[in-house]
Amino acid sequence: MVNLSKDVLKKEILDNKLVENYDNLDVQLTANGIDFRIAAIIEVKEAGELRINKADCRMPVLGAAHIMEGFEDVVSGLELDDIAVEPQGIQVKIDRLKPYLVVSCEKVNTKENLNFKIECRSSLFRITQSVLETAFGEAGYRGGLTFLMFSLLDTKVDLGVRFAQVVFSELSGNAHYEEQNESSYQDGKVL
Repeated sequence: MVNLSKDVLKKEILDNKLVENYDNLDVQLTANGIDFRIAAIIEVKEAGELRINKADCRMPVLGAAHIMEGFEDVVSGLELDDIAVEPQGIQVKIDRLKPYLVVSCEKVNTKENLNFKIECRSSLFRITQSVLETAFGEAGYRGGLTFLMFSLLDTKVDLGVRFAQVVFSELSGNAHYEEQNESSYQDGKVL
């Protein structure tokens, strides 16, 4: 696999809408990828249960959600205690060792010959002592991205802040995501 360079990635974004909902492409593009921003922070009150039979899985219990104005759709269908729709730049308190689901502003439209890797921006752990848990992005996936974030100390994070970097890689052939047995998070479903 070969990672897309900044120039190739920019062309894919502009010509083929590989990434949508970005704010400022020149600021968000890096030498290796593109920075994603926070659209929503959702408190996780109780863990779910992962089962062999997907129908037996229990979803986590969610608490309050802070959503940046214009991104209300990212929490549609979720059972939440409270929803606060707030302007970009508003600080959200992050409690130490409490898990949060974080949803990106940006959406990907990954082609059949590209996949992607997601990493925490170093400023997230350097400044807030927070970490992200992510998954691998499969070829053919379309939608927003959801992350698990927790901090070792109490901190605050702005809605709209750049917090993760996505690096796209080219595959030697085409994948067929839609032919998989499971593609339940297609189109950016949080749960």
